[in-house]
Amino acid sequence: MNPLSWTTMLLAVVVAGPASADGIPLWTNVRTAIPDADWRHLAARYSLAFTLFSPRAGGKDLSAENERVKWIKSLNPRLKVLVYGSAINAANFRLPAWRRPQEHPEWFLKDEAGEWVADWEYGGALHLDPASKGWQQYVANALKDYIDRYGYDGVFLDLVTATTHYVNFKKPKRTVNANGAVYTDSGWKDANLELLRTVRSAIGGKLLIINGCRRGTGYFQDGYGDFLDVADGMSNEGFTGWAQKPPGFGSEADWKADVEALADCAKRGKAVLAVANVKKRESTEPAEQHEALYRYITASFLLGMGQRHYLMFYAKVPGQPEDYRPGEEVLPALCNVLPGKPTGAYYQADGVYQRDFEQGKVLVNPTGRAATIALEGAWQTDKGEPVRSPLQVTEHSGVILLRDTR
Repeated sequence: MNPLSWTTMLLAVVVAGPASADGIPLWTNVRTAIPDADWRHLAARYSLAFTLFSPRAGGKDLSAENERVKWIKSLNPRLKVLVYGSAINAANFRLPAWRRPQEHPEWFLKDEAGEWVADWEYGGALHLDPASKGWQQYVANALKDYIDRYGYDGVFLDLVTATTHYVNFKKPKRTVNANGAVYTDSGWKDANLELLRTVRSAIGGKLLIINGCRRGTGYFQDGYGDFLDVADGMSNEGFTGWAQKPPGFGSEADWKADVEALADCAKRGKAVLAVANVKKRESTEPAEQHEALYRYITASFLLGMGQRHYLMFYAKVPGQPEDYRPGEEVLPALCNVLPGKPTGAYYQADGVYQRDFEQGKVLVNPTGRAATIALEGAWQTDKGEPVRSPLQVTEHSGVILLRDTR
């Protein structure tokens, strides 16, 4: 989530792409200078992308790449391109803020001992106080400047969290507010809401997508959805699981919370950038196991998918930045399959979660026991293989069915 040192490599994007009406919508991010041919590929397949083209991106000055945004959008006017920002880390802005504040120290977070609060996950970069009026206005003005100057469609604002869990994680002392009192979760959430309102006021009707939800459980338990009273949508990292490796399935309760978060956002007309965080397949591992996991994740996404929902697959690779790398995309063939528009919400029947579409049907069994369902009519798999009724849906599996019109 951090602007500078995400130690992950993007291996895929899966989202309802405006460029591909028949495929599942895809989104991605770009944080290096890529050739024109790669931008043409991206524009032809993906629906949304955010960029990190700043003077401090990965230690390089990529600010000149912002000049290409209008050209990129000309390749596909339906492609949404967002500029990356962070609610509590100045690394991608022009504010020197690595390990020690060099200006505006009153904007930065301290702990109970009076020490600066550093990011535990990303090389010790310092955090800022979301309640600081000066920092709020700085963020809002910087993002508005990117939009006005380069033609971005909006903002992807990272590290917007509803609790102090992230800033206090692995810390011996707790974070304090400007008055020296320990930050409460409610106080932290209110500060983030105030920052979002300041950004919204600055950018007007441009897209404001936020990141920092702790999967579906955090969406409900921490009240993360309250942020969507201001923001246009959110990213859900670790959709159905974090750094999954076959079999790698979590509990049914956690899985359902993720799907319910999608469904709730769909009802509210809010965008979701879902991230399927999977382990990269080693050459010695069976491809079938990973394909089954991809299908499980994709089918789960389709259960709750709304009109502006996008899916990404990527795998963690320690020591390498997350970036768009066409040669290493994980784009299963099923990403090119979309069974028409949904005819209703998802439901549970015969021990299986189901959703009906105009030209298909999606089934997910998140439990550890197999289930059998009866099918009416003729069906085939997303690979074109005929399906017989009754159909056994094995444990921890997803099935995408298409109507067989032959």
